[in-house]
Amino acid sequence: MSGKVKELIDFIVKEKISNPNAKKGDLSSACCEALSLEKKRSVFFSDHLAVRFSEASGASFSNVVLSLSALKKFDHLPFIVVVVRPKSTEFLIANSTFLKKISHSSKQLRVDNVKGSFLGHDIIREFHGFENKPENFASLFDHHLATPWDENLSRLVEATSGIVPTGKRFEPTPEQMKAILKSPELSYTVSVSKEFLQVKLELDQLVQTHAEEILQLAKIDNVNVRGNRIEQLLTGGDNRHEIDDMNRQLSSGIELLIEVKTKLLDKSKSSNPKAYNIDKMLEKLSSGYTAFVFLFIGMDIENSIVTSSTISIFDESIIAGTKKQHHWAGRNSRGATQLTFSKMKSIFSESFQETIDRGNSKNFLRWLMESSN
Repeated sequence: MSGKVKELIDFIVKEKISNPNAKKGDLSSACCEALSLEKKRSVFFSDHLAVRFSEASGASFSNVVLSLSALKKFDHLPFIVVVVRPKSTEFLIANSTFLKKISHSSKQLRVDNVKGSFLGHDIIREFHGFENKPENFASLFDHHLATPWDENLSRLVEATSGIVPTGKRFEPTPEQMKAILKSPELSYTVSVSKEFLQVKLELDQLVQTHAEEILQLAKIDNVNVRGNRIEQLLTGGDNRHEIDDMNRQLSSGIELLIEVKTKLLDKSKSSNPKAYNIDKMLEKLSSGYTAFVFLFIGMDIENSIVTSSTISIFDESIIAGTKKQHHWAGRNSRGATQLTFSKMKSIFSESFQETIDRGNSKNFLRWLMESSN
């Protein structure tokens, strides 16, 4: 949990203990004064967090919390809901990632028409094994930052309106399936080619050319904003919002797709970014002429070091650090993958050697193919 969020929660708990009869108005006023929060309608906020105070008389919490359009303005910050009960307080993180649906006045909700509000019971109480409680807020918020607003909005529209899913589930033909299962062999052939080694060198040089700027951008707290700014710096343009950030056409006719991922090399910083949409990845690989790699950029702010590593998605350490997340996709989809950097500790080591086990990679692809909601 960030220091400011912990400070907020500790302050509220202390206030409620010292004044057991304190209502939401009492607590919000005290917080506003003590923690220098601004107020915009029903939301109190600073540069570090946003908070909404609500009241509940019993154990349930079904009150209207906030409109979705209002949440959008604060969704880049930890959005904390404080439920004030007669003798206790409850804390929930309620960013868009942690909403099941939009309940109130939401008949006109569309991706191009953000309408409606969410209620207390629309807030998810457990997200992929993490209970929605203060000790897990830091990990939960990391998950949230890895998901663009548009993806959460699409999911909420689908969940709320019950419309036909807009996502496209890729169903390969027998020939495409053969190409997909041959892609690890293709990736291995690419990974040992002189041309690919030259591309790796060029990417390393590109990162080092912008090392000072990358270190400055590394100081941005919001991991999503930080990653987007570094991507823009390296590509020289806007974020593509495609499955890749850059690509290279190799002389063999193979298209090399490159996805940029950044990591702060401070051991206290957890990082589990979204990797790729499974259906989009399978469709790309089904061409038989596509290889996909990650350009990982590690940033050590304290020692002013920037390092990079270009690695196939079929590398053993990458496969070990890849897991599936269905929360990031609609019903008509295999979902998305997420990278767990704690299982990929060696990728920035000078001694790191890419290892592609083609048999294990085929099993990995079959596992992705079987993914379903």
